[in-house]
Amino acid sequence: MKELPFGHGRMAFSQETLALEPCLPETLELRTKLHCMDQDGLAEAGFFDFEDLAVKRAEKDFVWLHLSGSLGDEFWKHMSDFLDLTDEQKKLLRGPHKDSFYEDFHNGIFWTLARPSITEKVDAIESINFFMAEKVLITRQFSHDSAFTMVSHKLQEKGPYFANNGVDILATELIQDVINSYVELLKLGGTRLEEIQNKIILKPGKEELELINRAQQLIWIFLNQVWPIETVLLALERSQNPLMSEKGKIQIGYRKDEAAAVIRLFETYRAMSYNLMDVYVSGLSLRTNKTTTILTMIATLFLPPSLIAGIYGMNFAIPEVHAAFGYYFCLLLMFCVSGSLLFWLKYNGHIELE
Repeated sequence: MKELPFGHGRMAFSQETLALEPCLPETLELRTKLHCMDQDGLAEAGFFDFEDLAVKRAEKDFVWLHLSGSLGDEFWKHMSDFLDLTDEQKKLLRGPHKDSFYEDFHNGIFWTLARPSITEKVDAIESINFFMAEKVLITRQFSHDSAFTMVSHKLQEKGPYFANNGVDILATELIQDVINSYVELLKLGGTRLEEIQNKIILKPGKEELELINRAQQLIWIFLNQVWPIETVLLALERSQNPLMSEKGKIQIGYRKDEAAAVIRLFETYRAMSYNLMDVYVSGLSLRTNKTTTILTMIATLFLPPSLIAGIYGMNFAIPEVHAAFGYYFCLLLMFCVSGSLLFWLKYNGHIELE
């Protein structure tokens, strides 16, 4: 598997084309957060050494180490020694990955998930790596965005529950946090689709067409991110690795159902975006027909005056032309004929005057 550069750990949307582009610098300050769980509760630390980490791993029920930023070669050497990682495992855990996938090893389980970064809008997708070994869980993030904050709070509130159930239950909570980010994304997407629909109903134009196209592109991009997550969860649910307990597999099954529900909602939104295109085309046709009707009505109303003007403009001796009030008579005749025609069209329902 080709190792991607560090900057690909977070991919931002191009404002013009919506293409995903690397948005991280070549290096970023390393930040670590260590969570140690036992019956006495949760202990957190920002800095650690690997000797102390090995002691805590032996003493505690489990430890969770969250890494963000760039990791140097020396750090990876200590990490490899601590977890007894092979070169393949180190490569998997170290680098960002284009798609979510799962790998099972004799000494641990690796998987990676794509997580949308949500602020006021969705501006990026970030790759997060997971490695679960005996009594230890490593999460590898590339940016400094605050991921898994809610899980940290839950660890503090329900410490004994996690201490009694093990590291695989913690892993299911982290997976649920990733899925919840897609749920938040769906909430934003539903509101945005409704806004686009209201704009189309009021006045369909070029801007609304661009909004529909962007919505369709974004939905397709996120569908391609969520589909592999369901596959990863299916693999975890069927794993024969002893690190996955039966209770953990049941929880993974629930997460898989949640991911499937997210996929169905994205597909529903995708169908809605195509329906918006139909609404746009219908609205545009209605607007064109309305314009055509108005122009036709104007041309029809000007037809009698044109006919009268043509008759009186012929090069023949016409009595009314030389009459004292001939000019005003022609104007009155034009007005009366056009007015009568307008009344007849309105009375018979051929036009509607608003």
